Amino acid sequence: MSETIAAKTETFFTIEMPYRERMETRRAVFTGGDGPRVAVVGGIHGDELEGLYVCHLLAAWLEKLLLTSPGSLLGTVELYPAVNTLGLDTLTRGLPVFDTDLNRAFPGSASGPLPDRLAAALMTALSGAALVVDIHASNIYLREIPQVRINQEFDDLLVPIARRMNLDLIWLHSAATVLETTVAHSLNSCGTPCLVAEMGVGMRITPEYCEQLMAGILAVWQDMGVLAPDVTIPKTSHTAMIADDSNVHYLNAQTSGMFIPAASHWTDVRRGELLGTIVSPFRGETLSEVRSPVDGVLFTLREYPLVYEGSLMARVMARKGGRS
Repeated sequence: MSETIAAKTETFFTIEMPYRERMETRRAVFTGGDGPRVAVVGGIHGDELEGLYVCHLLAAWLEKLLLTSPGSLLGTVELYPAVNTLGLDTLTRGLPVFDTDLNRAFPGSASGPLPDRLAAALMTALSGAALVVDIHASNIYLREIPQVRINQEFDDLLVPIARRMNLDLIWLHSAATVLETTVAHSLNSCGTPCLVAEMGVGMRITPEYCEQLMAGILAVWQDMGVLAPDVTIPKTSHTAMIADDSNVHYLNAQTSGMFIPAASHWTDVRRGELLGTIVSPFRGETLSEVRSPVDGVLFTLREYPLVYEGSLMARVMARKGGRS
């Protein structure tokens, strides 16, 4: 296999640690022709593992392609599976020691503390790519269907791409609800298109969701000319629904207790349908019922059972008709 198309592992950020060690953050680079450069990012949050598995699936697929049909990779693919290495090592959402959410540190600073320096290095590495996909899982408390989240400021550019991602939902957020210090907003603001994919639950891997997203990413890459038109890629079969601030309903706990779901995640629900109950672990009583306020789709469901008053139980997207 020619060196020009071989997969390489590169260090894009390194810093000296206090005890004669160095922290290195790496990427895998698959180089083919002079076509577009694209990137996939995972592990910005240390308790989110879905992105690591998607990178594994893509790497395995690309390695096979390079062995069997090296000329079919027309561009360059960069995989950043584990950006927050310290957080992943310790199952910590943020960056340990600094107690910082790395996805609130962008665009960063090359002369700042570690979180800012890592953010700045990632921005430099990703800037100019034809497309970046930033993969997240939910936290340990909630389970999400596979979705793309987009700031409405960039929807004209990103929604057409998102429709080809083979995911189930495109959620458009108003500018007021999107933090400008995320990697996606920072990249989009400087002209590098970035989609945020979110799915599953924290500290877990949902293989079927990862395979679904991998198929969508490959389809988009083929559309962009990263992959040759005649390359056989996994079939895509999912059509995304559109959600925004007007049709997403948040269901919050009316009391503290233990949440017991009564409905299945990612199903159609009817107005008034029982989605779950909050019960007392001390007494045999139901403290509160959680019911759907609309006809719609249950796309977020509580995974962790202990709740406080005000905790998010579920999200329902209102729409007409059943699932497509």
